Amino acid sequence: MNGEQRMNGDVATEGGGELILQAEHLYKSFAAPGGNRLGRSAQQAIVLDDVSLGVRRGETFGLVGESGCGKSTLARCLLRLLEPSGGRVLFDEVDLATLDRDALRAVRRRLQFVFQDPFASLDPRMSARAIVEEPLLVHGIGDRDERRRAAIEVLSEVGLTPEQAQRPPHAFSGGQRQRIGIARAFVLRPEVAILDEPISALDVSVQAQVLNLLRRLQLEHGLSYVFITHDLAVAEYFCDRVAVLYLGQVVELAERETLFRRPLHPYSFSLLSAVPVPALGGRERRVARPQLIGEVASLTERPAGCPFEPRCPVGRGREVCKRERPPLRELDARHWAACHFPGEVGLPPRAATPGARAERAIGVAPRPGASPAPLADTMADEPPNGESDADAAPAGEVSHQGLGQ
Repeated sequence: MNGEQRMNGDVATEGGGELILQAEHLYKSFAAPGGNRLGRSAQQAIVLDDVSLGVRRGETFGLVGESGCGKSTLARCLLRLLEPSGGRVLFDEVDLATLDRDALRAVRRRLQFVFQDPFASLDPRMSARAIVEEPLLVHGIGDRDERRRAAIEVLSEVGLTPEQAQRPPHAFSGGQRQRIGIARAFVLRPEVAILDEPISALDVSVQAQVLNLLRRLQLEHGLSYVFITHDLAVAEYFCDRVAVLYLGQVVELAERETLFRRPLHPYSFSLLSAVPVPALGGRERRVARPQLIGEVASLTERPAGCPFEPRCPVGRGREVCKRERPPLRELDARHWAACHFPGEVGLPPRAATPGARAERAIGVAPRPGASPAPLADTMADEPPNGESDADAAPAGEVSHQGLGQ
């Protein structure tokens, strides 16, 4: 099918696997601060603007973008922690907006959330075991002894002992608290877990442990993940497909290998270009990269055309970009972008081993049987002295040494 014919709504029904979670033309707005004496605001801050996407069974779907682009708001709308202002969310082909309170609670047994902050998301008055037991109690699963055994079992799966299960949250480190949050979400054995930057508040040495834990649990239980992150190296390693958000809109969506090898939207290219280049000669390569100007536009005063036009190294000043908002359309096989001039800013080819940047950035060896994508010249060149990856983690796992580089 021609790319001009397949646009926004078709992204959610794209082939390649059975879809378990879909967003169709999703909108979310909030009243802007200020207003009249009655506290009413005449302006609306549009946080999500016509977002369509689909998550396949068993995959990890990544959401990346700058702070304030709508990633967390989208995640909360997918779970109906926030009510969308428009559009709909389908879980296993059921529209969540049509469900009453009891039916929605039943669906949430299969659809769980891991919050970003492991300090604020746990009740300080409860023990780790009680925190993990609580979802079972809310859903009326098992008697007291069965709930206790289930909590101890899942805490053991995430690496915490029965003795530690009796401690309150303040007795744990940040990484251990995040493990408790993961155990609380996974004790119900959900089919989909929405992970809102689950490693951003952790030390780099702990990030590797949590990533490996999440990967192991996904393989053991056949989970689907919606994984929100601002770390592109983590997204490249951990995600199967990635959507790039800007001002509440999906501006590019593709398989991981495709997106990191050949981004088509100037914003995606700019994100990749922002990765530091620590090696000799990095300064010269940084100078050659396209530089964004200005700040993200106001959510209440969006550009009339392309939202990225005021900062775009390709479309800034072009009339069509000022006037018309580009639709999200399929430009290559399973590669969607919302741009009038896709691919005009291209990444220069590199001779390094395919996938070397992500593997070195987070210290991971290639997955068994995987063929990592060739990547842009956004990190250092290969070590000139022929250093090996002898200290890398086992295949498919992350080492904390790599995350700290």
